[in-house]
Amino acid sequence: MNLANAYEEKRDFIRMRVESPLTLTMGDRTIECICIDLSGTGMCIETREVLNVGDEGVAFIPSYQNQFAPLNACITIKRHMEDGGLNYYGAEIIELLG
Repeated sequence: MNLANAYEEKRDFIRMRVESPLTLTMGDRTIECICIDLSGTGMCIETREVLNVGDEGVAFIPSYQNQFAPLNACITIKRHMEDGGLNYYGAEIIELLG
């Protein structure tokens, strides 16, 4: 069971399953991750890397279609769940970047 399935929906925004590559920059660390799902205020991130609740960084999801801009956002890690050697993080989107 992963964080996306374990956390009961308690928000006004529906989660959209995206399973897209995500680059997370935290200070001088660049971490390649997978964005499992995305909502209007947050996302679920999968990675083998260990992060801490409260960590802040910049999440970048590239766009593979010209009609959609890439997502570039400041995030804060809010929740963590480990499953089978993978880490799942619930992250809050703090600010969308240009």
